[in-house]
Amino acid sequence: MAESEHYVEGLPKELDHFLADFFPRKRWQSRVQYDHMARRFFLDVVLRDAGLAGDDRFLSLIAFYGRGQRRVLREKAGLELDFRLFSADGADLTAQLRSAESTYLHDDERGSTMGRELAWLGFRRRLWRQFVPRSLLWGVVIALLVLGFGISFPLAVVLCMVAVLVQLMLTSMTPRRRL
Repeated sequence: MAESEHYVEGLPKELDHFLADFFPRKRWQSRVQYDHMARRFFLDVVLRDAGLAGDDRFLSLIAFYGRGQRRVLREKAGLELDFRLFSADGADLTAQLRSAESTYLHDDERGSTMGRELAWLGFRRRLWRQFVPRSLLWGVVIALLVLGFGISFPLAVVLCMVAVLVQLMLTSMTPRRRL
């Protein structure tokens, strides 16, 4: 049970990481609470920016994340998890979250449209936050190898590919956290 409790404690950080892939600024705060009377965990999201309360993409992302985590915790550890949404002044906005969840996750046409929009938004964010900077970095490394050290261009490319393969091997060997 200690491993599942550790997993539940890490949910706010994982949610923040998940949402940060789509929304550039941290305009929310998340925390886990346990209600002894209801015998369930609650992942509370407090909006620091009131504009997020009306953003269907944001609400759908929380609903999407919540569904997945709820299912994993129920199947793997027998724990119940629910999501609540609050404004910065403490007003309960959970009804808006439930509405977004039912609108976009149960209606196939709107759900697939939202899925495409979220995929496009995530692609753009990853393109500018990960792919372009890494490509520029590798371009600088190749230029440094060719111009600075006098290595031939094909050899510099091969060295960079070997470096990427070594990096992939090392990251695949690191242990992953499991429930």
